Order: sequence, then structure tokens, then C-alpha cells
Amino acid sequence: VLRRYNFPATFFMGGDWMRPHLDETKALAEHLSFEFGSHSWSHADFTTLTQEQIGQEIDMTEDMLFQLTGKHSRLFRLPSGLYNESTLQVVASHGLYTIQWDSVTGDPDPTFDAATILSEVQRTVQNGSIIIMHGNGRGWHTAEALPLVIDYLKDKGYTLVTVSQLIGLEP
Repeated sequence: VLRRYNFPATFFMGGDWMRPHLDETKALAEHLSFEFGSHSWSHADFTTLTQEQIGQEIDMTEDMLFQLTGKHSRLFRLPSGLYNESTLQVVASHGLYTIQWDSVTGDPDPTFDAATILSEVQRTVQNGSIIIMHGNGRGWHTAEALPLVIDYLKDKGYTLVTVSQLIGLEP
């Protein structure tokens, strides 16, 4: 859908997802308007891991991402958004910016149809929002909701950008 509309997006890639989805990862990397961030290897709760374990999760994911795409990420999305001070220190020490979100679509819930997902975006989005959606098979109705969401955002005058553009890392 994003390719059809020619809109940019930031994909936060999990290493354990990329491993069995090599072709999908490479295909996403071919689209110049898509950027990649890291989302850990195993989607573990980082508040329960040691600094060494967090570092391994980040390094393994970055290695896999680079092997498949030739690109490194600068962004890191916390698994489930959970963190503590130690987590933030390790992420920063790896040269990554920690990213959260503020507009939750609820798309991992199979009962959230396209209309419900759109309603959640309408209810929560504001200028500068980061909308979280899933493209990993857990977004049950994401593909059918995405055109509705894009049309709504365009109609309201929003400009879709990557997270790096939003936070000023790229023009």
C-alpha cells in the first residue's frame, strides 16, 4: 500500500523476524522512501535484561539488518515501549535514538477492523505524531486500513515523513 501511494515509512525491524523473512526485508530496502530502525532481536522486555544482553539484542539485529540491506539504523524502537534508565543508556551507547510513539492503532487486535483502526488514528493523531502499525503479520487489518489512514491524513493536511525526517536527522 505504501509503495502504491509512494509514501515514506519507517520500519522498525526485529532480527528474529528478518531471519525467516530475508526476501521481504530486501524488498522493503529497495524502496528509497523507506527507512529502517532496529526493534531488537527477540522483542524481549528490556527492563528485565542486563546491559550486556541488551547490547547483544541490538548488535545481532544491526548485523542482520546490514547483511540484508547494506544499511545501518540510527533509530531504536523499544519492544512494547518498555524501558528503564539502563535500557536508554545502552541504546544511546550504540549510537541509536530511542523512539516511542503516540498514536496507537491497535492493529495487533484481530477485532480491530479497518474502520476501528482509522477511528483510533483520528482520535489520537496530531502534528508530529508517530503512528504505530504492524507489517509483520500481527497487524490483522493494517493493509486494508492503511489507504483509509493515508487519505484521512492527507485530507487533514498532514505530511507523511520518516521518523528521521520528523526528528530532524534528515531533511
